[in-house]
Amino acid sequence: MQIPVTLQAGLWGWLAASSLLIGAGIGFLVTLPKKVLASIMAYGSGVLVAALCFGQIPEAERIGGLLPTLGGLLAGGVAFVLASQYIERLEHRHRGKSSNGGSGMVAMLIAVGAFLDGIPESLGLGLGLLDGGEVSVLMLVAIFLANLPEGLASAAGLREEKRSGWLVFGLWGVIAVLSGLAAMAGPGLFAGLSPHWLAFALGFSAGAVLCMLVDTLIPEAFETTHAWTGLITLAGFMTAFTLDHIV
Repeated sequence: MQIPVTLQAGLWGWLAASSLLIGAGIGFLVTLPKKVLASIMAYGSGVLVAALCFGQIPEAERIGGLLPTLGGLLAGGVAFVLASQYIERLEHRHRGKSSNGGSGMVAMLIAVGAFLDGIPESLGLGLGLLDGGEVSVLMLVAIFLANLPEGLASAAGLREEKRSGWLVFGLWGVIAVLSGLAAMAGPGLFAGLSPHWLAFALGFSAGAVLCMLVDTLIPEAFETTHAWTGLITLAGFMTAFTLDHIV
């Protein structure tokens, strides 16, 4: 029995997002050194960059040409930056009003930010299944590695604020489910589009993820690993480059 493409996309999306729950579990139950967490961020960033450069962006250009791909990259980058800035302003505003800075509202804002990262990543996974395509192993591994420190860091922070395990795992469980739904939206919403619009959609996803890396993961890693950040990111890039030739 053939599994519908939309359901396949959702299953792959949920697999990639499962690392959010794994990271949350580690962050809530175990205290990891900040350097270990930052190293995971840098390594995952390198894998994601390679996955986009060798997989998603060339595929977009192959499907619909250069101009739609470039247009999608720019639109995705602009959309991510605007949405990220809006959420950041909301969080700062709320923290300024809160005496302890650790209310449930702040936790929800962190969750929204995580989902904002996950939308383009999961969408890209789902779009890869269109026209008889396959899920990119590179993207799957990259998203898994990039999600892990996000769930880990947030859960560790919530634990320090004496939040319950129900809140931590419920919060990230919802995010994981929504990420799978975002992956399902790829083939579900874009199956009938022309090649140009498919290229635009893939480019949009890649542009948003690239901006997320530069704005969020890499700077956060650099704050702790400093000069080692480049080499750790390079190690992730080399890992993905090797996978691209093996798989």
